Amino acid sequence: MRLAVATALLISLAIGAATLFLYNRFEALNGRFREGTLRSFAHDLARELLITAQTGKRALPGSVAQQVIDDGGVYVLLTRDGEILTAAPGVTEPLVSSLGPNEQFFMLPRPGLEPLYGLSAPVRKTQPPLVLQVAFPNGPIVFDSVLEEFVQDIAWIWVPFLFGMIAVNLIVVRIALRPLRIAAQQAESIEPGNVAVRISETAMPEEVLILVRAVNQSLARLQQGYVVLEQFVGDVAHELRTPLAIMKTQVATADAPIGRSITEDLARMERLVEQLLDRVRLGGLHVEADDVVDLSAIAREAATMLGPVAIARGLSMELLGAEVPIRVAGLRDYLFRALRNLIENALMHAPGGTMITVTVGADATLSVRDRGSGFTPDILVQEAIQKREFRSGREDGIGLGLSIVERTMAAHGGALELRNAPEGGAIATMRCSKMPEAERALYPLGNVALK
Repeated sequence: MRLAVATALLISLAIGAATLFLYNRFEALNGRFREGTLRSFAHDLARELLITAQTGKRALPGSVAQQVIDDGGVYVLLTRDGEILTAAPGVTEPLVSSLGPNEQFFMLPRPGLEPLYGLSAPVRKTQPPLVLQVAFPNGPIVFDSVLEEFVQDIAWIWVPFLFGMIAVNLIVVRIALRPLRIAAQQAESIEPGNVAVRISETAMPEEVLILVRAVNQSLARLQQGYVVLEQFVGDVAHELRTPLAIMKTQVATADAPIGRSITEDLARMERLVEQLLDRVRLGGLHVEADDVVDLSAIAREAATMLGPVAIARGLSMELLGAEVPIRVAGLRDYLFRALRNLIENALMHAPGGTMITVTVGADATLSVRDRGSGFTPDILVQEAIQKREFRSGREDGIGLGLSIVERTMAAHGGALELRNAPEGGAIATMRCSKMPEAERALYPLGNVALK
């Protein structure tokens, strides 16, 4: 817009300068034309008047003198002493008092009428020299009206030309900056889970290309640091698995009253280690077109695995909608671990004696509902979800499970939706992309048995 405004101002100044130049130029040409016309008339009129003065005849129709009279002009032939030798009808004195030897152009005002523009010039072919004075109304000789019409016509051309230039500039700028807008969209999509993305340098304006390259180099360094951090977390998690397994075995064989409490703490630590490993695995997640899974089978397996855990904690669990296969594009292990994280999160926060409900939706969704206190208000703010600012969504916990689920669904082209039920409790929904019927036939289920 600034470029368009600057262009409009520049074109306006150019138009103004061109108009002023043309007007001055035409004024000069008009003056020379007017003076040349008067000289031509004076030359022909002087020759004719000399013949008339010598013969004593009056001006005949078609003569120069008669043409001057017909055009509303006047003339007079004088001696240097101011004596009138011949003149147009009604002229009884010189038109101007100056009778010098040089040409003199003059403007002769007339009350209530258009002024006369004239020439006083010596007739050098006579001895002694005579003086001819001739004047015409401004209109027949001066072409000011033609000039004004010309300027007006040019002005009508300049107006669309001005708007056309502004429109062309806006279009050109928009086309030129299109790669920059694409780069901005690509930059907005860069997140911790896809730091390998680079901003496209194709067709980038040269003035911006250096900045884009610098940003890509910064992203490469960030990716390297991110990979190192992921590897460190994975190494630590792997190293912790063995000591935790040994500790659980030793506590289980020890006959101590505090053993049960320690076993539960170790189980929570083991779950945290598994979540860290899941988080590391997500860095290499890539879904192919032929990776097809059945959400109903995943839900049945997760409910079967965690059902005894719910019973041991004094809870009950129900599975709804898993009778019909719901096929989606995705990786079975990742989706299973994501659903397991949601169920485990519900088991941790559900009050004793309540129900955990796992639902398979016909719209390719997996929902887990508990009857606990629900998610805290800050976790339900959409901006917090988009920025992955998860803690646990409850009063305690670090929220690593929700973060893993959200990243898993983002990698599958889906989303994690969190909400509280009107009658109480939290509902977490994994929303996948359901495959069209045509693609289901092309990609049958792999190793998932439908029961």
